[in-house]
Amino acid sequence: MRSAIGSASWLAAAACAALLVPAPAQAQPAPATPHPIAEAVRVNVVNVEVWVTGRDGRPVLDLRPEEFELREDGKPVALTNFLAPAAPVPAAALPIAASTPAALSAPPPEEQQRTLIVFVDDLNLSRVTRLPVLDRLGPFLDEQLRNGDRVVILDFDLNLRQLTPLTSDRSVAAAGLEKLRRVANEGGMVRAQRDRILADTGRGAVLDAGTGGDMARRGLLAEARWSGEEQAYRQEALLRSLQRLVDSLAGMPGRKALLYVSDGISVNPGSDVLTEAGAKFGVAAGASDGVVSQNLRLRLRDVARHANAGRITFYTINLPTPGGDITAERGGIPSGVNPDVIDAIDRDFSLNQFTSTTGGQRLFNTDMLPRMAMDLDAAYSLGYSPEHFGDGDYHRLAVAVRRAGVSVRCREGYLDKTPEQRQADTTGAALFAGGNGNPLEARVVIGTGQPQGRGKVMLPVTVLVPARNLLLAENGAARKGQVSITIAAATAGGARSEVAHRSFPIRVPAERVAPFLQHDVSFEFSLLLDAGAMTIAVTARDDPAELESVVVTSVGGAPAAS
Repeated sequence: MRSAIGSASWLAAAACAALLVPAPAQAQPAPATPHPIAEAVRVNVVNVEVWVTGRDGRPVLDLRPEEFELREDGKPVALTNFLAPAAPVPAAALPIAASTPAALSAPPPEEQQRTLIVFVDDLNLSRVTRLPVLDRLGPFLDEQLRNGDRVVILDFDLNLRQLTPLTSDRSVAAAGLEKLRRVANEGGMVRAQRDRILADTGRGAVLDAGTGGDMARRGLLAEARWSGEEQAYRQEALLRSLQRLVDSLAGMPGRKALLYVSDGISVNPGSDVLTEAGAKFGVAAGASDGVVSQNLRLRLRDVARHANAGRITFYTINLPTPGGDITAERGGIPSGVNPDVIDAIDRDFSLNQFTSTTGGQRLFNTDMLPRMAMDLDAAYSLGYSPEHFGDGDYHRLAVAVRRAGVSVRCREGYLDKTPEQRQADTTGAALFAGGNGNPLEARVVIGTGQPQGRGKVMLPVTVLVPARNLLLAENGAARKGQVSITIAAATAGGARSEVAHRSFPIRVPAERVAPFLQHDVSFEFSLLLDAGAMTIAVTARDDPAELESVVVTSVGGAPAAS
């Protein structure tokens, strides 16, 4: 059997890229076994974490299932799963009202897994706010991680870096934090550049009324605009990496809390400097391009929505800024205020967006870290089975509690990802946690890489799936099926590619089914990668059976062409 792959597609990332080159799928001998005859059974449960607090701000931990009302897109839905906080009332001991479905049960153990992601945004941290947080994070992780919890530490300056594997070892987490302490952060350099431009707006040569002053002002305004555009580009790169990260995490089971260490993302880079310059020069200097600002706001929204799709709750921590306790919800930047206040308002928007959309909390100092730990223990999990599956739409969620005097917090909605997106998430997650089973008995064979220019290598990859494990449906005089393959790669430093996806229809004439089932179906690719150590994750999915296998393999440093 031969299966054409079709046109080429790219896997791209800041530090690695992969090109899928068309190649035929060929059959190889394999032991014959009876062909499976079955129908796919889809179990689609959406789990919603809910936090309930009383008038005193303390968690309410004794609620019963019948006291919750969960709505999707304004319509009430019936609960199928319920898990209460670990203390003080075990979920199994909670009585279930007659109005609650008899099939109500706790989520399976893997869905109760807790993962903490520490993401240090070194693009948007100053030196004075960075080190105090790092100093407190070590003791926090040591005190709060319980048996079975997993943690991974990443940072972003100009690229995403993974500083630890996904681990339950406190010493590994501590070593990752120590790495962060030893590196200079990009945000400090960005802040220094900003402060220099601001200082230049008050220098005598710039304020001179003559021709020389005009030239100096034009030059300074041009530099400020260029700096804002450069920062906008970097902020977009950060948000792209962050969205790719939350998509990868979405494929991991259980609850995920992302601690975002940042002074906030500037959604209108350069607005503080340009507003200050305009006020001093008596001209309408303007802010950065409004289209850029809108694009960054949309990027923020997309990151939050993708986080919701993967049960990822954002917690943000930032120390007080010179602007004080200011919220971006005031509707824009007021006139006549200093640039530090403008900058604080601009950055504040992103922190509010991440936490309010995903049901998390803002932590304004390191003393508030225990509040996050309390949240991890105080969440209810409500599960339901929506009528739709993979429609690609964003669905709004709302939770009410039938008890007076309580406040409720949860994520605002979730993106019902398509099967292709879910498969991409599974593949990305495997780069963190390895494969999650191989029911199709898929195999991945890595060939010898060929240098393709400075720093690049072309790597042959073959994915093999025994035909006997594929579900084929009768279709007249033939049997039909379909296999989808996704591939993602990550460098040793943690930079991740986009996920490439290809679907391969299979059609076998009835008279050739028996010999077909005795062979492997092979799918051959060529990946254009950066030379060096690389992890490659491959997901092979039998689409009719809705059954998938994930295989992860490591590739050693391949020599690059000189």
